[in-house]
Amino acid sequence: MKRILVLLAALLLGAAAAQAPGRLALEPLDGVVGTAVSAVATGLTPGTEVELVWISADAAWNVGDGTFHGITAEETRTVLATATVSAAGEASFEFTVPEDYGYVHNVFVEAGGELQARSGFTVVPSLSISPASGPVGTPITVTMKGVGYRFWESVWHLLYDGAHTGWVSAITSQGTAVFTIPATGEVGLHTIQAISGTHPVPYLNQQQSPNFKPAVPTVLGAMFEVTEGPAVMPPAPEAMTLPRAEAVSSTADGPSLSLDHGSGTVGSPVEVSGAGFPPGATVDLMWSTVTGNRISGQGWEEVERQLQQVQADASGAFTLALATPDDLGGAHTLRAVAGDAQASVSYVITPSVVTLEPKVVEPGGDITITLKGVGWTQTANIYALLIDNGYVGYGCGFNSQGDLTIFLKAPGREGTHFIGIYPSIYQGEVTSPGGPTTPDANATYLQLPMLHFQDHPGEELPAFVLAFEVRSD
Repeated sequence: MKRILVLLAALLLGAAAAQAPGRLALEPLDGVVGTAVSAVATGLTPGTEVELVWISADAAWNVGDGTFHGITAEETRTVLATATVSAAGEASFEFTVPEDYGYVHNVFVEAGGELQARSGFTVVPSLSISPASGPVGTPITVTMKGVGYRFWESVWHLLYDGAHTGWVSAITSQGTAVFTIPATGEVGLHTIQAISGTHPVPYLNQQQSPNFKPAVPTVLGAMFEVTEGPAVMPPAPEAMTLPRAEAVSSTADGPSLSLDHGSGTVGSPVEVSGAGFPPGATVDLMWSTVTGNRISGQGWEEVERQLQQVQADASGAFTLALATPDDLGGAHTLRAVAGDAQASVSYVITPSVVTLEPKVVEPGGDITITLKGVGWTQTANIYALLIDNGYVGYGCGFNSQGDLTIFLKAPGREGTHFIGIYPSIYQGEVTSPGGPTTPDANATYLQLPMLHFQDHPGEELPAFVLAFEVRSD
């Protein structure tokens, strides 16, 4: 038996040698994005044209019909450099670490698509901020590079002065996350730190976990100084909504229906035009939505109601102005019906902030915040809220048809305070490359503020920063 094992080991080593006859040495073996790296391959066939290939991934959120299923990824290959093997069997390359996902990447030397040598390089995550000082309310741009896409590498938690602010991902932005938070707190130095860990809260002793990568730091940090001066106020809430989509029209043969915008916030005007309907007919404009919730056990269903009636003219055309209905965020079908003649288009309601009251409040006083157009899918039905960069909780707009009203108590410290409202993910399967075989949604990043909200899965959703003053009269 021992001899058989020895022979088997020899065969396996031989096969490995046949696959990669040479060796590849990298200097250094790890570094942040932009690091200069020297690569030397030895043991190659002289005169061969070879390529240095960087292995990465095309990662994406896995989102179904209103459901969330984690992350998918497909391998990608990028040629970093080429060389001709010397008479001594060596090939030398120089490259700069590309802006890419963090953690371990395979680096191959190939000739005609055949593997000649291999090594691994670790892209080390990094964090920087700009500016480094300013009055309270100053927008602090945080840039993280080298964020991973695999299960244990895809999440970093941000803390401001030790308070949990939210989490950062960079799935759709190839490992780079750029986002902004307001400077909060009293005059003086404040700590911003990022801690890795695919959990609801930061995993504080990551270096002792079975998934620890020695070259990768578990904590990244920066300091911001709040200086004297008037508070820097955020833009008006309406300036932070999503831009309206362009005009949309029905595509089926027969009668036609058109909207001058394909999306809008609750209350925004929409011009509706129809053509090809029976002359002089009464046309019903029907609106589809979803009603119900995920909690009561009764489920939810798609329903349709009459929004308005309009009279077609002698040519079968009509035009009217509507206000975007006060309803759930997301796509809705607007259908024009006159007997057997009908046409339909899709219209998307996007979230907006309609209330922050009062703007000036006494210490411990009551604050009311209302959003409209909050969605119903697993990725759009909740928004998470921060006060002064500390996570407070989340609110859901599904059961209330997109209306999300939050009641809070003002902080006790006088001065200007800031509320952050960020998209989140309510529930779903949290699967991704390198993750556990049995996903556990209770041990992951769900229901947390997505600070890099541009990376939000599924729907494009805005984030909002609001300000109010605490003052004793």
